[in-house]
Amino acid sequence: MDELVVRRTVSFAGEGAGTGELSWGQLDVWLKMRRLGRTFAMGGARALPAGATVEDVAGELAYLMGRYQSMRTRFVPVDGEDVPRQVVHDRGTIGLDVVEAAGRDAAAVAEDVARRYRTVPFDYAHEWPVRMAAVVDGDRCTHAVLVMSHLVFDGAGAVVMMAETAARTTAPVRGIAPLEQARQQAQPAARRHHAAALRHWETRLRRIPVPVVPPSRDVRSPRYHHGVLRSTALPAALVAAARQHGTDTAAVLLAVFATAFASVTGVLVLPLRLMASNRFRAELDGSVCPVSQNGLCVLDTTGDFGEVVRRARGAAMAAYKHAYYDRRELEARVAAVAAERGPGIDLDVAFNDRRFGGTLRPVAAPAGPGAEFTWVSAHDDPQSAFFLSADGTDEVLELTLYVDSHFLAPDDAAAVLWAMEATATRHSTVGIAAAGP
Repeated sequence: MDELVVRRTVSFAGEGAGTGELSWGQLDVWLKMRRLGRTFAMGGARALPAGATVEDVAGELAYLMGRYQSMRTRFVPVDGEDVPRQVVHDRGTIGLDVVEAAGRDAAAVAEDVARRYRTVPFDYAHEWPVRMAAVVDGDRCTHAVLVMSHLVFDGAGAVVMMAETAARTTAPVRGIAPLEQARQQAQPAARRHHAAALRHWETRLRRIPVPVVPPSRDVRSPRYHHGVLRSTALPAALVAAARQHGTDTAAVLLAVFATAFASVTGVLVLPLRLMASNRFRAELDGSVCPVSQNGLCVLDTTGDFGEVVRRARGAAMAAYKHAYYDRRELEARVAAVAAERGPGIDLDVAFNDRRFGGTLRPVAAPAGPGAEFTWVSAHDDPQSAFFLSADGTDEVLELTLYVDSHFLAPDDAAAVLWAMEATATRHSTVGIAAAGP
């Protein structure tokens, strides 16, 4: 394909330049990428409306680079240190690949470009963390491909970026950029919050019973498995249960997950990592950069379901409050507790309820009534032991699962998702009846 690619130079200019330490959000992503050996690139291809031109795509790229500091940042190694420094530029140039489909399926060509962009590692010291292409077929510009490093944004930041880019917003950028974040995070107020977050994690990990998950009964190769459950029953069941217990569906869904996980694994007190967008912090609202971090939520699933829901709401709020920290120091503190209590104290189980942060992709309903579960892929790229995310609408909820078969057999992991639907439905009966005509 190389002979069919022409690189155009796009100039950009924006506000803000300087050099500094990584922000906590950037550091979180950097350490995760280094630990797992993955780029975590985000983005893909999209079809363009009739009449679109290469100049339109170049204009979008110039807009993005000029508006968001995170896109014109390079990460430069420092001698003797394992973490780079960020260098923000206020102007520069970036290449736009113009790819000729030459009679091939333009959509397939665009997907191939996106796959290559996501797969080839970024050279963070010498390359912008943004890659973009325009796919042309003769005199028509058919597709745009945009892929960015996770160091540019997180899921909530992506939602802001897409909305502002579609509207070509010229209002001042909301939320402080990583360079200023890092400066503020070195100040006493932020350091106090960081210390409180460390105490939150350490106190809870020292108090809870050490969770014991039985050895996986189906260790596979490839090791990691990705599956999706789409349910039309879950949305109504969650709403009904939330009404019944006087809370929101987020607390109910969290309680449903912990209860289902306990029913499959026997872990009754679950240390769970919740993804917090951190956008409720005024200075980070609207930020297009990585600021999401994990908070520790410990859920006791003993007792009646109503009590579990109440615990879930309080535990989640505490987790979100304490999900803003320097990951290096947190990992050292957690490792010290694990050395004393055993490595199982910090289960690598995570949950990300994305329903209120903007659904990042369309959620398709099951082909038939009820629900359907599908295994999507299997691979050996390292990832979490058990990671579950939730997307959805009022009609369908999509649960996306990533599981390490060395931690839990894939069929048992899928059983957790089926148990979630059964648990929500079972505990929403009263609410459904009360909400009926």
